[in-house]
Amino acid sequence: MEFSNCLSEKPLLEALKKLHWHELTPVQEQVMPLWLETKNVLVQAKTGSGKTGAYLLPVLERIRWENNAPQCLILTPTRELAKQVKADVEALGKYKRIKCVALIGKEPMVFQIQDLRQKCHVVVGTCGRIWEHLQQGNMPLTALHDVIVDEADEMCRMGFLKTLTKILEQLPQPFSMCLCSATLDDKVAQLCDRYAFPYERIIVDETLWKAQIQSYAYYIQEAEKSEFIWKLLLQRADAATIIFCNTRDGCEQLYHNLKPRIPALSLLHGAMDQQERERELEHFRSGRSQVLIASDIAARGLDLDLVNTIVNYDLPVEKERFIHRAGRSARYQNEGQVISFITSANLERKKELEEYCGCKMIMADADLIRAQVDDEDARQHLYDQRCVHSEKSTVFHDDILKLYIYGGKKQKMRAKDIVGALCQIDGMTFDDIGVIQIQDWGSYVEILHGKGYEAMEKLNQTTIKNQHWKVEISNKQ
Repeated sequence: MEFSNCLSEKPLLEALKKLHWHELTPVQEQVMPLWLETKNVLVQAKTGSGKTGAYLLPVLERIRWENNAPQCLILTPTRELAKQVKADVEALGKYKRIKCVALIGKEPMVFQIQDLRQKCHVVVGTCGRIWEHLQQGNMPLTALHDVIVDEADEMCRMGFLKTLTKILEQLPQPFSMCLCSATLDDKVAQLCDRYAFPYERIIVDETLWKAQIQSYAYYIQEAEKSEFIWKLLLQRADAATIIFCNTRDGCEQLYHNLKPRIPALSLLHGAMDQQERERELEHFRSGRSQVLIASDIAARGLDLDLVNTIVNYDLPVEKERFIHRAGRSARYQNEGQVISFITSANLERKKELEEYCGCKMIMADADLIRAQVDDEDARQHLYDQRCVHSEKSTVFHDDILKLYIYGGKKQKMRAKDIVGALCQIDGMTFDDIGVIQIQDWGSYVEILHGKGYEAMEKLNQTTIKNQHWKVEISNKQ
């Protein structure tokens, strides 16, 4: 089924065409018709199945641009997932000029409050920070009609159920609710029964293991793992690999061991500050980093669709983590491989994981890896596989340009002042003006339909609020 069969908003269809989204995935075919009818939905689907699009597109279809207050609230278990969902909202809603605000911890509250006081259609964030804003009365709720809980089972597992419940209790009724969960345990079921009843339950392929993933294991000694992983990387020479360790210290130690050998290496774990985490993740997502060493913070929700291989440097303590780690590969029906290191200490664990996920780990010959030559040619072959690619937002760069105006709240700049000046330019209409963000000392405005350079030139020649302002291309495209 094509998106035009169920969506009517032309700006959404235009964005989908730009993003090369042509046909609905199975989960989208089942969820979108129900969610478009504002029915409560519980979605159970594997990672990489397209469930984010399944819940976002109906929401974006329903949003009324002229309403300045938040109309949709999306709750996520991690800051990384919140940032990713925000990027998806902004990409899919680009031509509809949807404004999305991310409310996450470890970032200044003051800037988030400023964003909430401007036009804001969608709010996405983590439970703790959203609850803080609700307690302080920073987020208006009068227009809210859609609530989405993404990775509901993970949110419960991480201990956020109490805060999530407090948030849902404070939201005004009625609202439509969508819960996405990889599994349906008692806590998730109770959430649905309490806040989303009655609801439609959509299950897309109940098997835990993706058929297109091959699972291999190497029986090695604990002491040789650090050298073995390097030889494995040389032999496989993949464009993108994630190596999972169970602890932050383990991630750090392996990172420092491999960094002298492979410069295009990234690190991700929960003890890093938010800016570091975002930078490292962006480097890996763009291909500037070839290998990511990560804790289980990277095992859920992240859209890393070009990953070839997952390596379980340590077998996960929780068996569910084995499935979630594997889900970082073989996304959108691509093929992938999961490689696990088995030692004498976790041999029994291997059997438990095989029984749980319904897959057989094929024992591979470790001596073939040990025999791998470590020379300049082998290293160069590995480095040559790195593939740098663009973020999804760059597909809009040919016809959308973000400008920066050197005037903001401190100079009493308002969105309607910028709109007024732009609409005075010959050939410019209101429909050519995208998202506007007014900050203290400057303002951002997106110009659509390839008119950005002309708008910049004209704005530099005219006045806004009876004053000339410097206007230039923003470095935040």
